[in-house]
Amino acid sequence: MTPSAHTLSDEFLRANAASAKRLLWLARDDDMLITPTPVTKEFLNYVNSLKGGGNIKLLSTSSTSTKRPLPISEQDIAPGSAFSRSLRLMTMGAQFSCLEPYIADEVSISIARALGNLPVRFSDENVGASPVATRLLNDKEKFRQFASDLGVPIANGSNCASMQQLVEAVCAVLSESESAILKMARHAGGDGNIVISKSAAGSSQGATRAVATPKIDAATLREAVHELGLSPTVKEPVIVEVYSENESSMGVHFDVRRDRVELVGVASILFNPGYGGAYWSSALLDHLPNDVLSWCKSLGNYAQQIGYFGPLSVDIVRAKEVGFFACEVNGRHGGFSSIRAVSSALGLECAIKNGARVALSRNCVSIALRFPDLIDLLRRKQLHYRPADRRGAIVMVEGHQDAGPYDFVIFGRDLEELQGIERELAQLSHAKN
Repeated sequence: MTPSAHTLSDEFLRANAASAKRLLWLARDDDMLITPTPVTKEFLNYVNSLKGGGNIKLLSTSSTSTKRPLPISEQDIAPGSAFSRSLRLMTMGAQFSCLEPYIADEVSISIARALGNLPVRFSDENVGASPVATRLLNDKEKFRQFASDLGVPIANGSNCASMQQLVEAVCAVLSESESAILKMARHAGGDGNIVISKSAAGSSQGATRAVATPKIDAATLREAVHELGLSPTVKEPVIVEVYSENESSMGVHFDVRRDRVELVGVASILFNPGYGGAYWSSALLDHLPNDVLSWCKSLGNYAQQIGYFGPLSVDIVRAKEVGFFACEVNGRHGGFSSIRAVSSALGLECAIKNGARVALSRNCVSIALRFPDLIDLLRRKQLHYRPADRRGAIVMVEGHQDAGPYDFVIFGRDLEELQGIERELAQLSHAKN
């Protein structure tokens, strides 16, 4: 459910390849993990030492790390491809029972067919994957339509399928407000979001780029949009919304099952300026207004009704002078799935849900050390997770190579303790770069 490869930045592709390795935390004995770039033996052994178990097979679509590691595609699994041949050799004689993909799209279903028409599993259930429902729940354009029909509050804006529509929509927003946010309909992590403002451009939460326009007229905005590389079409539209300054952003997370829609938890979304991590605490759910939780649940129920089963996140914002509204939904494994998987592997999920522990993730932290050396340093400085104390940092992802940038999950009693460990990790980053 990603846009065309040519629209994806090198940085996004490397972060995407790295985040694919998070699924190692969901893997079990005798599973096979398929990723865009190779998982190192050191990282595999590290995860196994914390989870227990070990007999996991590894396969990647690229034998080496590259500058632009593309997502797994239909071409990778075509008959006669190098990946397809490797897949057949590695699965020869093996008996796989299901496939758990990052997202249940057409590519993952094709892989499931190649492995013997395997069912797709999400949330520990074998489900009949619906690419149509999955596509609907990972498309910001479609979200604006069904959320509005359900009475869920969303930002003022419009869907644009041409350059003319885009320029007119940006003009309309900037004539009434200070900033507009432009969103690619199918993208993730804020990489497809751009803020256009009347004043000097700075960092904007939820967008990786921000620009200022000296004049608000069609010609100036057309040139600005062209320079940004945006070219909306019916197949790849761009959404234009009023950009509101956020007081807070949160993800409300569900497991959508056949017999129920289960609320898993609420996590604050941390920006840098795109998605930079999350903070998971039971207190966030306790303080969420009932009406907000109600319309989040209505989106979860809608997902179940259209035939989607699996992890679902509802991203919401509390904006100054506006209040709460929903930004998007994501029917796939995301950042929260990884935090939850690590928490579960360490036996901490229940402790987080009952308030005895909290968790904080930080993504793409640059530390100029190879993975084995980083683990040694964390342990020497007593920053690494200690089971006896149930506190400390876990390296969730080794990077698209074995030298970062790294993703961390930190566990502790409260936010203050987490922030103390986070500051020490930041010092490592500054000292070694």
